[in-house]
This record gives sequence, C-alpha cells and structure tokens, in this order.
Amino acid sequence: MTRPSLSSLLRQTIPLRVGSLRRQLGSARGQLRRLARRSYDRVRAIHPAYPNTLLNRGAALAAAGQLAEALAYYDRAIGLRPNNAAALYDHAVILRRLKRSDEALASLDRALALEPDFAAALISRSKILRLFGDIDESVKCHRKMMQLRPHDPTLHTALIFTLNFDPSATEAEKQRERAEWNRRHAQKFRSGWKPHDNDPDPERRLRIGYVSRYFRRDNAAYGFANAILHRDAERSEIFCYSDSESEDDVSARIRERAHHWRLTGELSDDRLADLIRQDRIDILIDCVGHMSGNRLLVFARKPAPVQVTAWGEPTGTGLEAMDYLFASPVLVPESDRGLFAEHVIDFPNFTGVWSPDQLPDVGPLPALSQGYVTFGSFNRVAKLSAPTIQCWAAILRRLPQARLILKNLSFGEPAIQQRIRDAFERHGVAASALIFLGSTDRQTHFACYNLVDIALDPFPHAGGMTTLDALWMGVPVITWSGRSVSARWAATSLVPLGLTDFVADGPESYLELAVAKAADLESLSRLRASLRTRVATSEFGDGPNYCRLVETACREIWRRWCSEQRSNGATTARSAESGP
Repeated sequence: MTRPSLSSLLRQTIPLRVGSLRRQLGSARGQLRRLARRSYDRVRAIHPAYPNTLLNRGAALAAAGQLAEALAYYDRAIGLRPNNAAALYDHAVILRRLKRSDEALASLDRALALEPDFAAALISRSKILRLFGDIDESVKCHRKMMQLRPHDPTLHTALIFTLNFDPSATEAEKQRERAEWNRRHAQKFRSGWKPHDNDPDPERRLRIGYVSRYFRRDNAAYGFANAILHRDAERSEIFCYSDSESEDDVSARIRERAHHWRLTGELSDDRLADLIRQDRIDILIDCVGHMSGNRLLVFARKPAPVQVTAWGEPTGTGLEAMDYLFASPVLVPESDRGLFAEHVIDFPNFTGVWSPDQLPDVGPLPALSQGYVTFGSFNRVAKLSAPTIQCWAAILRRLPQARLILKNLSFGEPAIQQRIRDAFERHGVAASALIFLGSTDRQTHFACYNLVDIALDPFPHAGGMTTLDALWMGVPVITWSGRSVSARWAATSLVPLGLTDFVADGPESYLELAVAKAADLESLSRLRASLRTRVATSEFGDGPNYCRLVETACREIWRRWCSEQRSNGATTARSAESGP
C-alpha cells in the first residue's frame, strides 16, 4: 500500500491558496479520515510494527486532530527508519501544531540534512526561525526557496513580509524586492489591460470596492472597518470582495453596511478580476498588501481604473498596476517616496482604529501601588529582534526593580519563553524580571494593559494596531522612528496625538527616554487618564471623521482620474484634427 504522507494530505487540505478548496474539501476530509482509519487498521493487524503502517496510522490520527496520539506513532516509525525525510517533515508539522516549535525545528533540520531542497521543510523552517527571531536564517531559507521555485508569488510574498523584520534591510532594498515581485509575477498581465469606460464624471456617486480576507475579527479589520461602517451612501456605493474563510459577528456588521457582499474565496484571479469589471468599480482598494492570502494578482490585471493599497501591510506593493498608497507623512517621508511604485496619499495616521466590543476601563497607573515600573510589549515574538532585546535589557539593568510583561499567543509556548529568558540573561537580566502571558480572550487581553505603566515598542519592526491598543488603554508607547516604513508604524500613531516626546531617534535615546519617563510617575498618571479621550477624538480615532477622510481621498483621486481622461480625450481630438 502506498502511504499518503501527512505532508501530502496537508497540501491537499491546506493549500498555499486557501479559500474555496478548503470549503469544498470539508466533507471529503471526514470521509478520508474514516476510510484511512479502517484501511490502516487492517494493515496494522498484519504488520503492527512495520514503519509504513505506523506512519499511516499517525497520518490518519493527525488528520482527525488527535495530535498527541499521532506523534507517538511517528516517534516509533522514525525510530525504526530515521532517514525518512518525509516522515521527519510530517513529524515536525505535528510538533508545531502541538506548540513544540524547538522540537519541530530539530526534525526539520534532520529532514533537510537528508534532502536539502525539500521545499515544504524549508517553508516550515523559515516560519519557525522568524518566530524565534532568527531573521537572518529565516531570510536565507526564503532565498533558497525562491531559487527552487522562482515563479511562485506566494513564496515571494513570504520573503517580502519577512524582510520587514530584518534589521539590516533598508527601505530601498525592500522596495526593490517588491519591484522584483512585480517583474516576476505581475508584469505579464500588463499587455492584457483593457481600457476602462467608467463615466468620468468627477462628482457622481462612486462605486468603491474593498478586497480582503479579513472581513472578520482581526486586527486588519479594526484598521479599516470605519471606512465602511460610516460610509456616506449618497456619495459612494460599497462593494466588499470577501476571501474570508469563515464569517463572524464582525463580518455581519460590515456586510450590513456594505451595499454588495461578494464571497470570492472560490474565485480564481481571472474570475474575480472579471467580476470587478462587471461591477464597474471605480476605485478598488486592497486591504491586505504583502500578507498571506492577498489578491495582488487580481490587481495586476487592472480590473478598475483606480487602484489603492491601504491598511493591511502599508509598505507598498511594488505593482505597476497599483496607483496609490494610503499612508502618512511620518510613515513615508518625502525622502523615501521616490522608492515606491505607488503615489502616496497622506492621512494623519496610516490606519483607523475601531473595536467591535466595549473594552475595559483604563485603570490607575500600576506603579503608584506596586512601587516599581512595569514595562510591557504585546507584539508578536518575531519583532523581538536582537537589537531590541539588547536595548530592553539595558533599560532593566538601569531600573533593577522594574518588570517587563511580554504577552502574545506564542508566549504560551515554554520553548519560546526559555529562548527569550536566555537572551535577556546573556545581557545580565535575571529571568525574574520577565513576566510571560499567552493567549487570552479579547477582553482579558485589553485588561492586561492595566498591569503596564509604559509600553516598549520593538524595532526595526514597530507595532501597528498593538500601539493603538496600548494607547486606547492609557499606556504610552516608547518607540524609535527608524529608517524604514515598518520601523515607523508606532511613530505614525504617536505624532498626530502630540506624543512626540515618546519618539526616540536611536537606541541610546530610546534607553534614556524609557528611564526618564519611568522616573516621572505623576506625568504618567495624568497622561494615562487622558489618553483614551485623546485617541477617540483624534482624526483617525473618531470613526465618522476617519471615514470622511477616506471618502475625501477617494473623491480627490477620482477627480484626478477624470481630469486625466478629459486631457487624454482633448489630446486625441487635437491629433485627429491635425491628421490628413
């Protein structure tokens, strides 16, 4: 019997391009599990200790979600046949799902020692290395994958996303990689662009399309939802093209305010582009950027006359077909704008802020009762770069009574906790100074900010929505506004709020700033009491106001397009008059 490996099963049920296939295969997976169990049990009865039998049984259990039991079978099979690269990869997949990433990495390393060009193993290894903060090695894995599969846009997007975490990557280098993505994957569609015959009336009601897989409970949606929830129905007609794998109460709220709701996960790029043309969209907005699940190849086909990227990953796409990027003067300073494929439209902040729930009240400054300052960072682990840890450790050495709370889903994993402890101890900070908090529900997550006096922003990849979460809970954020777009995410929220005194210009000033702010508890307490109101009444925190900013920007770029059409028409007419 030929063994269907777990990797092959996963490739069938969790393809790189998720969406329609996952839904279509839902019932098929259940049938597969039942058939696999019966088949494997019959073989096992004949050859109970045969490695393939053990692997088959393990694959069936893993497909059924019985991970611990599946792992036991893989352990036995690998013990009998240690040089099976496919089995080692499957073993790593199960370990990763069990949140045992260090062991998963060891299995992947063994698999790659046997098969250095094992693409699936390289993909998994790069993700774990990024999780561990080893960005150099993660980038090397991505580069090798690109050598193996140079025409895979999804893998190339993963490299682009990872470069945002690379302390050595300049903005110019990041934008060159985006331009290369356009050259390899998008440019071939340029010859197929068709003229747009949208009515060039600059003041008519606009048809605006939003493309995203995040029309659901997700930080990405919290950044753009106000643009839809508060739309002016007389000035714009809203189309949502949703790739969301599942819908929830947030989906329902956005769908209620949209005029048209298209479920697009089952549509190919060609079919989605055709649908957008049929809907006669005037302005098409990408809400994902170079994150997983993007539909940038739809935008590459230019289905709408004006195309914009915003909110999701606001670092530019590199696409020739993308006309505009919604950003801010802090996020993309004038000195960098020539690097971008898109024309930058300035907002006070690159994102809005919205919550589907009423969040906990802001509590008093913890240091007033505890007698020491508590710093905090609720950012993803991958952002805790070596320079970040070095700087934070220096702060804790200067303030030996202080504590640092690190909260994120991944901090529930003991191996990751230990890695961070070891890194701080190498810089002379005892493990007792660190407090790890894992995943919680949303209400508890925000309530945990009431344990924090000052938030510390990582670098070179700053916090976006994490920064806004902290500010909403009255916690000011110390950041270093660095040399790349991803390094300025926090600063672009702080500056329009007048919190420029929390923005450092380098690691040394970051250290001194943290120590100085921690020494002034009276000022911290006053600021804490006023921050939520300051955010809520800001241009980007006030929902209706932020929506008006988006609608005003859309109107302006539409007027620009209409003006260009009139100019082109006049030029064509003059050419015809001067002809033979």
